[in-house]
Amino acid sequence: MSARSKDLTAQARSLCEQQRWGDVLALTGAWRAEKAAAAPWFYQGVAQAALGRWAEAETSYRRALKLDAADFKTWNNLASLLFGALNRPAEAVQCLSQALKADPQNALGWANLASLNGQLGRHAPALECAERALALNPQMVEAQLHRARAAQALGKPDILRAASEALAQMPLAQFQRAR
Repeated sequence: MSARSKDLTAQARSLCEQQRWGDVLALTGAWRAEKAAAAPWFYQGVAQAALGRWAEAETSYRRALKLDAADFKTWNNLASLLFGALNRPAEAVQCLSQALKADPQNALGWANLASLNGQLGRHAPALECAERALALNPQMVEAQLHRARAAQALGKPDILRAASEALAQMPLAQFQRAR
């Protein structure tokens, strides 16, 4: 990545953290005109989603993926958008599956897929995904919670007890939400 691209990425990230969505859109518009890259489309999608412009955000994320089909964050954000805002859960699961093909060592991705499966009532796959997340990061609170919910739904008290005991052993700081 060039120094200019790194600088623009840092600017976009900073504007997103400040929730300055209009400024993000202005920056990404100029950035897209300057260079064909996935990052400006990604950040444009983030801003559009934050503004409730769901269809536009989906288009931006898909354009980013045409330029970089291996970008985990874009797949993850698209999955969240499809599941939460656009009510297209099957496509959301497919997006997370694609994200995990791009980055199979991403514990957050496995935890997110566990969450989606659990919300869809697919408790066996939810448990499997939670276990994959925990194999990568045993201290991941979200994955332990998804594991516990799936185990409870599947009538597996031994797994539910193990998840509860693991959660009880974690320091309080671990319970802060991951980004």
